[in-house]
Amino acid sequence: MRPIGTRLFRVLAVTTWSVTAAACGLLGTRTPEDPLTGGGTYVQPDTPEQVVENLQAAVAEMNTLNYRRGLSENLEFRPTATAEARDGLWTTWSRAAEEQYFSTMAAAASGGSGHRLDLNDQAFTLVDASHYRLDATYVLTVNHRRPDVPMQVQGRLSWTVVQRGDGLWELSSWTDQELGGVASWSDLKAGFMK
Repeated sequence: MRPIGTRLFRVLAVTTWSVTAAACGLLGTRTPEDPLTGGGTYVQPDTPEQVVENLQAAVAEMNTLNYRRGLSENLEFRPTATAEARDGLWTTWSRAAEEQYFSTMAAAASGGSGHRLDLNDQAFTLVDASHYRLDATYVLTVNHRRPDVPMQVQGRLSWTVVQRGDGLWELSSWTDQELGGVASWSDLKAGFMK
């Protein structure tokens, strides 16, 4: 049989620990934290169309994380012929450059609203089981604070959306074409990279 002092000591120790833990909130419930999704509108891209919807939502919300999530690591961008002749930055354009332009633009547009990417005359073409091509005309509106960069651009785009090994889809290549003498998406990208 144990002496009463040892049992009393253990009871006091357990009681002290329980009171301390409760006071510190160790035993209480807490609100679970949101997963690291970056917020905004984003759906898992199980189809090529969801990649397009995610990119449109990222533009509307100026959400850099969700914009980046829609891009392939090996993104290829081909600017308009006019932009390519005028700006030398396209030879080294990569996903990192795409992210940099978008982040700079999002910073210049912070606090603004009404950003949108409208895609008209959309045509999805099956290239093969893991490649789709979207051809569309676009009107991109970004309400930013840079007077030297257009707020609205127009043109025609061709996006190749590919399926990754995990079954999800992403934008892998992008060709921009100008329509008349109107500023294009290539002009917008170049403006935010200067």
